[in-house]
Amino acid sequence: MIHPLHTKVPGRARFKVDGLRGSEALKRFLESHLNAHPKLLSASANSVTGNILLQFSADLDFRDAADLLAAFVGHARGKNVSVTSRTLDCSAGECRETERSRTAGLASGIVRSVKDKIREFLPSEEAQPSRPWHTLDAAAVWTILESGEKGISREQAAQRLKLYGPNTLPESQPRSRWDILSGQFLSLPVALLGGAAGIALVTGGLLDALVIAGVTVANAIIGYVTECKAEKTIASLKRIVHPVVSVLREGKPAEVPIEEVVIGDAVVLKPGTYVPADSRIVRATHLSIDESALTGESMPVQKRPDAVILEGVPLAERFNMAYRGTLVTGGEGLAVVVATGAHTEIGRLQILLDETERPETPIERQLRVMGDQLVILCGLICGAVFLIGFLRGYGFLQMLRTGVSLAAAAVPEGLPAAATINFAMGINKMRKHGVLIRHLQAVETLGAIQTLCLDKTGTITLNRIAVTETYAAFEKVHIRKQGPAAETGTVNFQEGSALRKLIEICTLCNETRIAVDPSTGGFELNGSPTEQALIRLAWIAGVDPVQFRQDHALLEITYRSDERLYMTTLHKKPAAGHLLAVKGSPAEVLNLCGRQFMRGEIVPLDEVARSRIEMENERMAGQALRVLGVAYALHDDGIPPEPAENGSLVWLGLVGMADPIRDGVAQLMRVFHRAGIGTIMITGDQSATAYAVAEQLNLNEEGPLGILDSIELVKIDPKLMQALSRKVHVYSRVSPAHKLRIVQALQGAGRVVAMTGDGINDGPALKAADLGIAMGESGTDVAREVADVVLEGDDLRMLVIAIADGRSTYRNIRKSVHFFLSTNLTEIMVMFLAVAAGIGFPLSVMQLLWINVISDIFPGLALSMEPPEQDVMQQAPRDPQAPLFDRNDFKQMVRESAVISAASLGAYGFGILRYGMGIRAASLAFQSLTIGQLLHALSCRSESSHLPGQDKMPANPYLAIALGGSLLLQAMTLFVPPLRNFLGVATLGLADLAVVGGSAVIPLIVNETAKGRKKAEEP
Repeated sequence: MIHPLHTKVPGRARFKVDGLRGSEALKRFLESHLNAHPKLLSASANSVTGNILLQFSADLDFRDAADLLAAFVGHARGKNVSVTSRTLDCSAGECRETERSRTAGLASGIVRSVKDKIREFLPSEEAQPSRPWHTLDAAAVWTILESGEKGISREQAAQRLKLYGPNTLPESQPRSRWDILSGQFLSLPVALLGGAAGIALVTGGLLDALVIAGVTVANAIIGYVTECKAEKTIASLKRIVHPVVSVLREGKPAEVPIEEVVIGDAVVLKPGTYVPADSRIVRATHLSIDESALTGESMPVQKRPDAVILEGVPLAERFNMAYRGTLVTGGEGLAVVVATGAHTEIGRLQILLDETERPETPIERQLRVMGDQLVILCGLICGAVFLIGFLRGYGFLQMLRTGVSLAAAAVPEGLPAAATINFAMGINKMRKHGVLIRHLQAVETLGAIQTLCLDKTGTITLNRIAVTETYAAFEKVHIRKQGPAAETGTVNFQEGSALRKLIEICTLCNETRIAVDPSTGGFELNGSPTEQALIRLAWIAGVDPVQFRQDHALLEITYRSDERLYMTTLHKKPAAGHLLAVKGSPAEVLNLCGRQFMRGEIVPLDEVARSRIEMENERMAGQALRVLGVAYALHDDGIPPEPAENGSLVWLGLVGMADPIRDGVAQLMRVFHRAGIGTIMITGDQSATAYAVAEQLNLNEEGPLGILDSIELVKIDPKLMQALSRKVHVYSRVSPAHKLRIVQALQGAGRVVAMTGDGINDGPALKAADLGIAMGESGTDVAREVADVVLEGDDLRMLVIAIADGRSTYRNIRKSVHFFLSTNLTEIMVMFLAVAAGIGFPLSVMQLLWINVISDIFPGLALSMEPPEQDVMQQAPRDPQAPLFDRNDFKQMVRESAVISAASLGAYGFGILRYGMGIRAASLAFQSLTIGQLLHALSCRSESSHLPGQDKMPANPYLAIALGGSLLLQAMTLFVPPLRNFLGVATLGLADLAVVGGSAVIPLIVNETAKGRKKAEEP
């Protein structure tokens, strides 16, 4: 909707634009493109009010300007706009509001059409063809897009890429340097400092005002520098991988980057495909797509190519569409791209969203709320200080300046920034270890992981599968590295043998691409590790897989899916007829077989034979082998029957493969268990195989090993599944949908779940988990794209480092905030008690500001850079729902602050008794409080006592530098006369220095002793 607000001045009009308020993205878009229009003199939009001011030439009236504005608003939203504009009708001598409905075309004829105008000014974002694609049949879609099932030509692709621009989504603008700098001054503590400066200036304290302003600027500079570094780190995490997509160009498969996909491209959809753009499905076989990223539906949606009758159905009900950002979980299909980039559904959602503000992590939100509460609390206490002092006869302005300065010094202004800085440093540290973190919240989640779900193949194992054993025609054959050899006699690889036939079928029912180098005769395999192992077996057996495939042309592939745990390929025989090759779950394939191949003949498959095959399958699986069943169907006159018809296939045999467990994984499981992290293995292998691997890894921690087969998983009620999930260590024969359900069941049981994986079938579970962890080297693009964490070297040991760093980052935030709160509270206590007792002011305004700069900022930042403590991986994971500090933590902070305050007031009392109330007594309080706060940073390094003689903590050179520098500056207040006079500090004798030293060190000893006693009393 476009609503004119002020239109009386010729050549000038102000409009209200729905959706502009709060949207910097729409503001930039409209200003950029409207200012380029030759008929418009200027355009100024305001995202705060939602209004836009247009100035235009004399031959335009405000209605034409409204139409042009509507055109560009419509283009930004990717819609054909129908605008109802409120206009002023003055034809009858008086102006009155009327309703005027107009389409967003330019009625005055100044421009040809909205579409042409957009093309004129946006050549790189050409208006894409827009239709209700889901209501059109496939033939109509091909015709409109000038494409076909063979796709488009390379020349057409290049032209459309130039015409429509790259297939990229609108990106939010990073925070500008100015926004970061100005943000340092937009807080309540800074406002308190500003108020203190203003009061000082009004009361004649020009020097005080300058110092307070200097403190404000110093705080802003420190915050600006650290936040700029954090923003740079965050910006570098926007994209880790750039997926490629399989499309048809001129009828041939081509792998192209997602950015180069254009309208009309025919996209090949198969399990694990990351849908690159909004597409109309034209062919589908058992096709299912996970659309949770767009629609919120957690379960995959079944797709089919039929047209949808109703135009206005929701996205979730458009069963013939595939949308960008979704993931194919099963089956196969073909789709034609109908929209790319900003014109996709997810692009339209993003283009009007102002994403310049990074969302807060939970801990940042906790800190912000805590900061707001502290401002109120400190304000009340400082108000009480002001009131008590005023009632005791101190001057109004003096107490006002003291109260405001105390409040500004007492409130830690950097609480939320502390979390951002810590997260950014944690990410940089992990990157050095080969752990790539996609977003800040992942660092926080790492420290809270309670259950770790491990995909077996490629994560626990090396994903270097090799065939080690076959079983065909009741004959067992071991495949050794030197070549095949039977337990007795010579292996029969001759034409017509059952083993030869099994290997030939495995060669055909196989998607591995074989690239042969003519010059060297070598080859390169590109496919899944399982299928690569079968191709290598063919070469060992003397079968040329390249030639054999050429002799048996591939006609059709049906992929393994959640409902059918096997894969089939249909081939044309060299002479006549067709061959159906099948491989997959031994139990399911065996159920489809009514006959078996024996010594060159096809014979009935009776119950005795079935029992022998099932026993052999169990034996091989019990040896931790991954076992596949292999079968085929042959028809000389036409298409062979569907394998779903029980008894239609001919059984060939079993293939057993081994995938070695990665070195050190068993030891890693013990590390995870000591850290309180439960481990669960999820695998597509059979129960016996999974059980054998789980025993090797000791997943059950010496207790009973719980294992659940996917067959039982389907029958279990979701609520019961949540209860069982706490007792199950292994899930076997699992499909992608099962993995997703397992993760969701664990989450429903209140666990923080991390999921590791490397394959395309892990994508949905990786996305649904609280933390998805992908293998960076062997992992697929899909797995890396949806994961929160990527392990560059596929080394699970790096995950231990990442979890330790995640826990340390959280602990370091606690340490920094603990230090800020406990030390700032001491200033309030000292001033409040002194004023209440009528013994003067221990601290001046200048001294309060000095403490705020010297004893707070640098030690607090140094504490956030603490190395991991030795016991960080021997503690239970934190409760993610628990607050940063509980009631006992706050009580401890108050006790620690009280001890430091009491020591400082003791030094002040000593000075009063010796010198009377005045500058010398106040100097004792100032020095003892500042040094006591600095030494308290040593106590905040750990939640347990670390007095001399106990376990030493890892060195923190940053803290040593911060404390050393701060103590040096504090010493200068005694020995540098200009600084001493500036702060109002008196010289101190040896006895005074001894009192200062004692009152600064004693609180450290008392607080550390109290922590040690509390630790000893814990069960």
